[in-house]
Parts: sequence; C-alpha cells; structure tokens
Amino acid sequence: MTPMMILFLIVFVDLVGFGIMVPLLPFYVERVGAGPEIITITLGLYSLFQFVAAPIWGKLSDRYGRKPILAWALSGFVVSYLILGFADSLAMVVASRVFGGLMAGNISAAFAYVADITTPETRAKGMGMVGAAFGLGFIFGPVIGGVLAGSDIETANFLLPALVAASLTTVALLGVIFVLPESLSQEVRDQIRDRPKILVRLKIKAAFNRRALTLIVLIGFGITMAWALLETTLALWANSILDLGPRDIGLLLTYVGIIGVIIQGGMIGPLTKRFGEQVLVGTAVCFLFGGYGFLAAAQDWTFLIVAMTFLAIGNALANPSLSSLVSKEADETERGSVLGVYQGASSLARVAGPMYAGLVFVQLGPAVPFVIAAACMLPTLAMVFMLPRHTQAPSLGPSS
Repeated sequence: MTPMMILFLIVFVDLVGFGIMVPLLPFYVERVGAGPEIITITLGLYSLFQFVAAPIWGKLSDRYGRKPILAWALSGFVVSYLILGFADSLAMVVASRVFGGLMAGNISAAFAYVADITTPETRAKGMGMVGAAFGLGFIFGPVIGGVLAGSDIETANFLLPALVAASLTTVALLGVIFVLPESLSQEVRDQIRDRPKILVRLKIKAAFNRRALTLIVLIGFGITMAWALLETTLALWANSILDLGPRDIGLLLTYVGIIGVIIQGGMIGPLTKRFGEQVLVGTAVCFLFGGYGFLAAAQDWTFLIVAMTFLAIGNALANPSLSSLVSKEADETERGSVLGVYQGASSLARVAGPMYAGLVFVQLGPAVPFVIAAACMLPTLAMVFMLPRHTQAPSLGPSS
C-alpha cells in the first residue's frame, strides 16, 4: 500500500470521527443553557486556538517530521471528544473546544505530507485525494452522529456519538504510529535543524512578502470566513425555518460530503490539468456566491438542496486548489511552516465568522448570515483576478 493511500485511510477515519460531532455541536451548547449568540462564539473557540497553534505545529513538522505531529494531534482529539462527551456545563464544552483547537495540527501536517510525496504537476491531485478523504469522512460522520443522537433535540444522546468519535480517532492514531511512513527525509530535517532560527523566520517572512502568496491567503480567508458563517448557523437556521433535527442535518451534510468526494476524489486532477488551480478557485467562488444566495432565499427543501449543491461544488473545488497553490509557493524545507500559517489564517477566518454570526442570526434574522457570506465572495473573486498567472514557487535562497 502506498504512503498516499495509507494517509488517505487515516484521514478518512479521523474525519469520520470529527464529522460525527459536526451536526451535534450547536445542540450541545444549547443543552447547557446557551443561546445562538453564545453557541456560535463557543464553536469559534476551536478555530481561535487552532489559529494560535497551527503555525507552531507547522514549524514543528518541518523540524521533526509529519508523523509525530499527526500522532500528537490525534491524541489531543481523543481527549477533547471525551471531555465533550461527558460535558454537563458550558465550561466543559468550552474546555473541549479550546483543547481540541490547540491540538489541531493534523490538517497542516497532512497537507504538508502530500506536498512532500508529490510533484508540482501532481500536487493538486494529491491534495484532492486528501480532500476526498475529508469528504468521505463527512459522508459517513454526520449521518452516524445524527443517527446515534436521534431526531429529537430534547432527548438526543450526545455521549454515545462522542465515544464513537474518540474510538475512531484512536484507530487513526494507531495507523499513524504503526503503519504510516515518515514523508520528510532525515536530510531535509537535519538541514532545518541546523539553520539558525532567525533564518527560518526570515525565509517564511520572505515567502509571505510575495504578492501571490498574500493574495492566496486572503482568498482562503474570505472563502473560509463565509463557510464558517454557514457551519455555525446552518443547524440553527434549519431547525428554525424547516424544523430539522440532528438526524436531518446529518443527512444534509452527508449529501455535501458525497459531492465533495466525487469532485475531489476523481475530478480535481483532470480539471486542474485542463484549467489550472486559479481558474478552479475563481469558479469555486462563483458557485459559493450562488449557493449562499439560494440558501438565504430558501423556504423549503427544494431551494435548500439547490443551495447545498452549489455550496458543496464550490467548497470541493476551492480547498485542494488553494492548498496546491500555497504549497507551490514554498520550498521543501518550509512547506509545513507555510501551510501551517495558511491553515492558521483559515482558523482565524473561522473565528471571525462565528464571533458575530449568532448576534446577526438573532437580531437581523436567520437568513442574514448567508447574505453576508454571499457578500464576502465579491471581494474574494476580485482578488482571484489579481493573482499573477502560473503561480510557482520561486527560490527563497539557500536552505542552509
């Protein structure tokens, strides 16, 4: 079995565990007595602390390898799920979100792993494979979580889904420890360790002084902030407008995951080869704009499905294409750090959206967060057009 396939299976199992909790988290917070304003802020805490930790995990993965960072991150997730499962107060839910965010080094390490074992020509396809593992996780995870919890919010079983999520993440952890080979060669790790820390900082700073990389990060920020508005208010909106419970929301997210797998698992490679990552990102932003607009107007299942179809296509095209563009802007000795900073910026976007999403939901109406998300796509699309063509990693100077 190839390292890519092993990583795919590990990420898939990990994301099934993560996906189990997604449709339940708003109702967790609601059960301990919080309203929508507090629910969205609590959900955003995970991303706030991921923003703090992601660049650190990225640097550590450059120095010590991808495998130990993946192992530590998965260990942290197991603990956070157990805290959440037994939570009987807002403080325990907050503790789970904070600890989970601090330990969330798996995403940047997984994408850095793909960058290590692929060429620039095959990188978008590799990123798409990891994205497909994410999508498959979100096919099975939310529906499992919804079924285990039940359709009635008042009597939902939150402990069982958390225990299943912890168990699946433990399986992924064992896969990292005993099966996954290290992707970053000892020679490259030695080069990184031997360099003065000031040189590492200067190289990373030089990378982010480049206009192309800065624009890519800002584009990712805009897309992710809008998506965070969706993530933190969709369950509340669906329950308020269509009277949907955890099981229905889980099935809806499963539908989104199926589209993601189809695109990222089989279509992203040929599409990238034909059109390039930049065109795909621009197309993704257009789909996202339409999806948020349809969702803001939705009053029945028909509009909801159309909206989620557009959103699923846009998200599936955007994520691997942006990660591929970022990785092409970094050399092999700094990929983990640059991808870590990019993931950190994405985490900050996931904080920015939820900070006001709940307040907007309550004060202005359930559909207004989606209107704001659609508006975010306009400057994001403008930045896509500002990207220089054929972005490729320039030399950043000697590696030692």
